Amino acid sequence: MPRTFARRTALVAAATALAATMMGGAANASTGAPYIGNGYANNTHAVWCVQRMINYAVDRGRYWGVAKVAEDGVWGPKTRQAVIDVQNGTGGSLKADGVVGPKTGDMLMFEGDPYYSGGGAGNGYCHTYLPTTY
Repeated sequence: MPRTFARRTALVAAATALAATMMGGAANASTGAPYIGNGYANNTHAVWCVQRMINYAVDRGRYWGVAKVAEDGVWGPKTRQAVIDVQNGTGGSLKADGVVGPKTGDMLMFEGDPYYSGGGAGNGYCHTYLPTTY
């Protein structure tokens, strides 16, 4: 399990670097989207995006052992634990702190619902709300 997540994380990093090169510079965080987690001013839309991306990936067997969460836009202990579980599943590629920053945002956008992520192109609804490196 962790090896698969580690490979996916490496793929996300490679795709991000390639996109930055093709765009002629370093990739920027999605419109400066703030981090999501305990102690942050969590936007309801941002939290919903985290929840949607996790649930979509869980439904497709990508995050084994991660519990689905209510898609209610409320940051709470179950959503935080799901984020930690996803971070732990990367084999050490992501710090398991329960905070959605750019690297965790990249993973969620890559693994999550392509309708809301824009299929990794950075133009989906959730790209506005999740911090990413692109």
